[in-house]
Amino acid sequence: MSKITVLTPLQVSDHDVAGPTRPDDLAKLSAPLTGMLTSELDGAQHDLGVTTAELLVAALGRALARAIGAGELRVDVAGQRISLACLTTRQCDATDVLYAVHRTFTTTVHSVPNGAVLPADISFSYFDAGLEPSLVNVIPAGGHVLALRAYPSGDAMQLDWWYDARRLDQTTVEDLAEQFPLALIELTSEAGPPLHRDSLAMA
Repeated sequence: MSKITVLTPLQVSDHDVAGPTRPDDLAKLSAPLTGMLTSELDGAQHDLGVTTAELLVAALGRALARAIGAGELRVDVAGQRISLACLTTRQCDATDVLYAVHRTFTTTVHSVPNGAVLPADISFSYFDAGLEPSLVNVIPAGGHVLALRAYPSGDAMQLDWWYDARRLDQTTVEDLAEQFPLALIELTSEAGPPLHRDSLAMA
């Protein structure tokens, strides 16, 4: 069984650009999950004992590893900042990846710092009750290179990838969007309930 160790910071941007990300710099790529995969996601959260948000963030880390490379990122989630390990299947098995995200959500989440501290490269937002139509195209204002929004839309899970078009090539974001469902399938089909890790540790 693979274990997550200390990782080097992952560089998300394709291009170095001076100055922070501004709302006008952002473009959007929409890539909904299929209805079948959305149903699998709904069932997996109950079977694995984790939240939908945890599964989606774990899949994000796996997709980043597939498309960009392995490493560690700071991700802003609902006003909190987490460290996300981005690892391929060879580097870490699905249960360990999901366990790490679950533990991060429940034990090591920190408030996003204010002031002069630079934002994390990525933000993730999950709206479990859906997103009002008037808000779908509201541009994220957090200054992130990449902002992923997930929300139910009809029978599918909608994923909106907002990205700084100066720093990220469209092809990179398209690759991320293509890798994401593959990463999610890996997790939902291969992971065991991550809470069993705590039981094994105490045994």
